[in-house]
Amino acid sequence: MELDEIDLQILEILKEDARTSFREIARRLKVSPDTVSNRYKGLTKNGVIITSTVVIDPSKIGYSFITRFGIDVKPAYSSQVLERVIQIPSVIVASKLVGGHDLVAISVIRDFEHLCDLRDAMLEMPFVDKVELGMWIKTMKLSPQYFLI
Repeated sequence: MELDEIDLQILEILKEDARTSFREIARRLKVSPDTVSNRYKGLTKNGVIITSTVVIDPSKIGYSFITRFGIDVKPAYSSQVLERVIQIPSVIVASKLVGGHDLVAISVIRDFEHLCDLRDAMLEMPFVDKVELGMWIKTMKLSPQYFLI
């Protein structure tokens, strides 16, 4: 699907606040609400918009810091391990890597015990050889447009 300027503007408005009404978007873009509705349906049908959700400030609900897990796996099993890692509730993003590790997972962490439990759970997964971590402390800012919890 090729996106035009109206599609891109609709996406920008929804990134700021996914609850913005089609009528309000139409008013801002000087198009009809039906145009916005039809564009939204097309963006959803073509997989550009996957879902709408609420983004929560993790520090307000008991998370103290963010951790990056570098995960080394047996070469043929990175996709299987990735599927299991992304299912962990506090993991906010996970991906295959080229470089120092096979996979990376970024997670919000409540406390040291939670950190150890997550690391141990990853180490216990079949085909995982090694898990290294790095932590962000004090400042925990997420860009709500791109990170969902």
